Amino acid sequence: MGIVSVLTNLPALRQAQLRKRKQSLGVSVVADHEMTTNSPTMLQLVQLEKPWYKVASRVRLYTLLFPGAIMAYATSGYDGSMMNSLQTVTYWDDYFNNPRGAILGVLSAIMSLGAICSSPLAPLVADKFGRRWGITVGSIIMVIGSILQCESRNMAMFLIARFILGFGLTFCTTAAPSLVAELCHPKERTTITAICNTCWFIGSIVAAWVTFGTLRIESTWSWRIPSLLQMLPSLFQLATIWFLPESPRWLISHDRAGDALEVLKRYHGEDEETELVKLEFCEIQQAIKLEKESHLTSWRSLVSTSGNRYRMFLVLCMGFFSQWSGNGLISYYLSRVLDSIGITNKDTQALVNGLINIWNWLIALSTAFFVDKVGRRPLFLVSTIGMTLVFVGWTIASARFSITKNDSAGIAVLALIFLYELFYCIALSPLPVAYSVEILPYGIRAKGMAIYVFSTKGAVFLNQFVNPIGLEDIGWKYYIVYCVWLSVEALIAYGFFVETKGYALEEIGAIFDSEQDMAQPIVIAEKEMDIVHKE
Repeated sequence: MGIVSVLTNLPALRQAQLRKRKQSLGVSVVADHEMTTNSPTMLQLVQLEKPWYKVASRVRLYTLLFPGAIMAYATSGYDGSMMNSLQTVTYWDDYFNNPRGAILGVLSAIMSLGAICSSPLAPLVADKFGRRWGITVGSIIMVIGSILQCESRNMAMFLIARFILGFGLTFCTTAAPSLVAELCHPKERTTITAICNTCWFIGSIVAAWVTFGTLRIESTWSWRIPSLLQMLPSLFQLATIWFLPESPRWLISHDRAGDALEVLKRYHGEDEETELVKLEFCEIQQAIKLEKESHLTSWRSLVSTSGNRYRMFLVLCMGFFSQWSGNGLISYYLSRVLDSIGITNKDTQALVNGLINIWNWLIALSTAFFVDKVGRRPLFLVSTIGMTLVFVGWTIASARFSITKNDSAGIAVLALIFLYELFYCIALSPLPVAYSVEILPYGIRAKGMAIYVFSTKGAVFLNQFVNPIGLEDIGWKYYIVYCVWLSVEALIAYGFFVETKGYALEEIGAIFDSEQDMAQPIVIAEKEMDIVHKE
């Protein structure tokens, strides 16, 4: 009972540690909205700020961030939907000799293998040369991969092209969320970073409907056109990324504090050095200085402290949960799932795929705007518990159709797929990237996001390889595996996921590292602001 009690109360214990630590140092307790200094807290300053649509500089920033960085996740969504849809394209099926089972799994999974292989390299570019260069390098590689994929003459060339696409993807998905989180105004940071991963569905929707349209082309261009258009998100990024400023945190870490202050003033202070800008700048400086002095910027530092080990556990959970929750069956093998319940018409399958993606995107995008109001933990808990219950129903309905061939059971499965996506999308679409990037301190943010990509693509690779084999060999019984795993996810979410609602990026670090005095940047920043106010 003692172990169970510790596990279930761990998130609350972490938050309590932060409050106790800050109170002992004589600074504000942000989570409780109390003040023990004369200067306002970050949260209070943020609450006084105008909404983004009333500030021209932030409108411009987010207008450029969307195609320049946020769209990085559209490539993954495009790929999942394209590979799903290509299974309904007769010319693709015939050209590659009707791939099924393990061969189909390799075709889908090879992109994830490419992403895994570039995981150690991507943070090196983002940390050494800047977030913008990480996105640029990844985009160029993916454009090359898309062209090769379109020009494929045989299975080997198609596989190599998809490997190259995955190799470039990691550079973008490591650098992009870091740049987004580090550039966004604190008032909109959570919402904008939550929107990042929902762009998966934008790519997915485009691919589903492009393939639905090219389905009627009576040549190999019915699959070559969708393959070529996979470069679109990368082209958007290349066209806009250099109109964006570099991350102020990266600038400070490379001894360019003056440039960083100018970026903060322009986009967070309407060209003025406001109290918010001063506090942000001071917190960032102190946090990065402490990380450097503590040597918490290497790969080894990912597991060198208890706080970082806890972070890595949560980041790995985000990666695995986002892909091992049964969603891979729908993202990559919906055609086979629909075959199993009697929906075999190719046009109908393509239509269902397109509608599911629109449904998913609307839910995920809507949820992104409520993350800061509702909190992370409630969304994770509702999502994991809801998915578990729905997947049990999905399994039972699939079993009934397999045994009785009753059309009503097949329709029930289709309805449950849409209901399952509702629960999946309220948390595991908007939150994995947003949650991972905010719990990681600057010194290990790029490396931590590379671990997130590694875990995500590792999970996808295993899913893509195993799912078609499981569906082919044991049919509906394969769903039982997901029922069990989803129950485990719900227990982990309840026992370990901490709430980060109401904290700035540098303040979140103190939840995990209070025992290592990582609350000091906040302490110093608030005391310096207090001195200014007294003067």
